[in-house]
Amino acid sequence: MSITILYTGDVHAHIDAFLRAAHVAQVQRYELNAVGRHVLLLDSGDVEDRTLLESDVSKGAALFRLLKAAEYQASAVGNGAALSYGPQVLKDIATASELPLLCANLLTRGAKPVPFPGTRPALIIPCGPVWIGLIGLTSPFNGLYEQFFPVTMPDPAEVTRHHLASLRQQGCQIVGVLSHMGYDFDVKLAEEVSGLDFIIGGHSHTILSEPTVVNHTPICHAGDYGNYLGRLDLLVDDEGNLARWQGKLIEVPAEGPKHIHAERLWESIQQDTQNRLHDVVGNLAEDADLATDRACVMGQTLADALRLRMKADLALCITGHLHEGLCRGPVTLGHLFAITRSPANPALADLTGAQIIRALEYGADPIIWQQSPRTLRGTQVGLLQVSGITYQLDEFYHVSDVRVLGQPIEPSRIYHVAATDYELVPQRGYFPELNAQSITFDAAVIVREVLQAHFAHFNPLIPGTRLRITFTEQEQST
Repeated sequence: MSITILYTGDVHAHIDAFLRAAHVAQVQRYELNAVGRHVLLLDSGDVEDRTLLESDVSKGAALFRLLKAAEYQASAVGNGAALSYGPQVLKDIATASELPLLCANLLTRGAKPVPFPGTRPALIIPCGPVWIGLIGLTSPFNGLYEQFFPVTMPDPAEVTRHHLASLRQQGCQIVGVLSHMGYDFDVKLAEEVSGLDFIIGGHSHTILSEPTVVNHTPICHAGDYGNYLGRLDLLVDDEGNLARWQGKLIEVPAEGPKHIHAERLWESIQQDTQNRLHDVVGNLAEDADLATDRACVMGQTLADALRLRMKADLALCITGHLHEGLCRGPVTLGHLFAITRSPANPALADLTGAQIIRALEYGADPIIWQQSPRTLRGTQVGLLQVSGITYQLDEFYHVSDVRVLGQPIEPSRIYHVAATDYELVPQRGYFPELNAQSITFDAAVIVREVLQAHFAHFNPLIPGTRLRITFTEQEQST
């Protein structure tokens, strides 16, 4: 008998292309079913992307609902939602979409780790008399998940061997991996684990016109953005063994019909999103400006919100979390989505006065604050905005007169400092010697939600318009 697996990956919310790819898959399924073939439709992760409003508002769930409407049977867990908002959103995504989210190497942290809520490590799909087993894997991101969230990520090869044996014992004749680890990791997996019938991968945006064969395992990648639909044909003999396979990519036309049911759902999602954006979350008594090279009211407001949420002595944050300021009057959810798409989580650390002074100096260096790193989606980093603390800059951006609640900062004293993971993780350079394990993360919320709660708590919000970064008289006169 013949089984065909159709697949996409790394769509990243390119909706029009995805809807056309889904239509191509629908036509393929119809034609193959007509001649007696079984068809699976799978995605290798990152269908969602926070740059798309509808995806961001739903924390990725809307895009997984589209997969389900387009008749996909499973998706690997990517990083688009799980890393941006925290893996706790996977449960909501699975509930909203009713789509199996496969991931065997993202487990709860504890004495007895179990699959993270919303995910399942493997899935069995009957195709007539043949059972196909799928094992899901996701990229560990060099330990970032374990650093920020209460998870553990075991070795992918070990968990694959375990589930491969389990699926075989349960009667699966064909077992493959649905991976969001990237092409190089997929190659390594095939080298280390024998007996896999296929690997369908994503994350590296790799285009393979035909599968790469490693250790007798075909590795398949369909590129990105819905430009291609992958196809892997499996011929299974009478004993249920894989006799041979053939793989290729089908180019999705730049113009053409779209999947009707998924397109209708997308139109409904767009309307629902627009309705939500009109919800008023609070009121602002004065305008709140945004600037990267000086103190600004919007930056100070974010610092205030972080400080209050984390119950800290003081707070600091970059302006790069924000895109623009706010005008006085009602503040809607739409306004908050317009001014920030930052995935940063609130965080708390105990720091000495000396460490704080050093961070302010580092952040005042134009080489640092004028950067526009990819993680901020092109937004300039900006000076460190503060709450509960003031400091002075001269014309060369040297820091002086640092005060906490009006009193000179004490270099040896320990202060409770609120910020986000962006400022506190040692890799950023603000606190290079800080032990990441000593940071407390509020991983359940992101910057936008911190602001939303702040506006709801102080309604109307009267922002702190007294600027907390001042320039010396010499700088002011130039």
